[in-house]
Amino acid sequence: MAQTIIEAAAAHYAYGKQVQTRALRDITRMWVTVDRNNIIDSWTAKAGAAAMLVAQAQQATAEDSIEYSAAVMEAEEIDPPQHQILAAGFAGIAYPLGDRQRQPIGLRESIASPAYKALRAIKTGYTTDRAMGIGLDNLLLRSQMQISDAARQAEGVAMTAAPVRMHYVRMLNPPSCSRCAILAGKTYRAQEAFRRHPGCDCRHIPMTEALAGDMTTDPYQYFNSLSAQDQDKYFKPSDAQAIRDGADIFQVVNARSGTYTSEGGALATYYGTTKRGYWGGTESLANKVSGDRYRRAVRVRLMPEEIYKRAKGNREQALRMLEDYGYVTGLGQDPDGVVRGPGVGYLGGRKPSYSLDPATGSWNAASRNAND
Repeated sequence: MAQTIIEAAAAHYAYGKQVQTRALRDITRMWVTVDRNNIIDSWTAKAGAAAMLVAQAQQATAEDSIEYSAAVMEAEEIDPPQHQILAAGFAGIAYPLGDRQRQPIGLRESIASPAYKALRAIKTGYTTDRAMGIGLDNLLLRSQMQISDAARQAEGVAMTAAPVRMHYVRMLNPPSCSRCAILAGKTYRAQEAFRRHPGCDCRHIPMTEALAGDMTTDPYQYFNSLSAQDQDKYFKPSDAQAIRDGADIFQVVNARSGTYTSEGGALATYYGTTKRGYWGGTESLANKVSGDRYRRAVRVRLMPEEIYKRAKGNREQALRMLEDYGYVTGLGQDPDGVVRGPGVGYLGGRKPSYSLDPATGSWNAASRNAND
């Protein structure tokens, strides 16, 4: 059953990306016609039409999310919601970008703002070509996120209306960044717990509690599926080498979030250096610094990059240092972690039907046209 749901999720994801791609293509065509001598007024005049493109794409993906959610519930033999969910209700809305404490703005205003970003870039010294590229990047990111969030919100409402509690399992859409890789297979009780960085295309698969355990994904399996070149690309060369040398993927990737340069000029990390951290818990601790909740280790914790730099090509020394600084744990590479504790129009193409093929038992993901 879990496999059939994964197949439906793949079809749902592929259709959403198709909608996004076509909408972003049409928006790009509008942006390149902007008068560079009058960027604000020129794009403002086009922003309404661009927002309409995004809104139509939002409705298309929201409609598909509702159908997909119904298919998942049917596969898990869950009664469908009693109330009808309207896809149009999720369109034309500017979902929060970044700081959710900021005052919300309308979709048209959100789509218009990249023109101001381009103008600010020109004022700070960028060429007009580069500034227009910066504006376009921001426009495409905003549009992509608005379309994705409409689909996610529609799915969340549909699943919330289910008569049983649903869980969400995080699944990668390779290639994925290192931060996403270590979250693969994690289960969340609520959709709001599924945090994403801008441009993230990971999927969250709805499951009942009984099936959530069948949906785990091994971060090491993903890492090993990459070529050495791609490992270096998505994990950084030193981090990827540490993992290849037996380091715990979670320690390596999480350490990157707390990097700083020590007084001696070493690349170090604050991650895991308190008494509650894996490495810090084995170290002598300094007195608590004002503002810190816990005491930290006296020694600085070097990053893998610094370790390999100091090892100067001596593999044995590098391995000893990786172990000394808590990256090679001696407990192997466990996908669950070895450390326990808190711590032509956008509607073109083929639209999934989410119906099971009785002959193969697989989802028929392209049985009708999206314009039908």
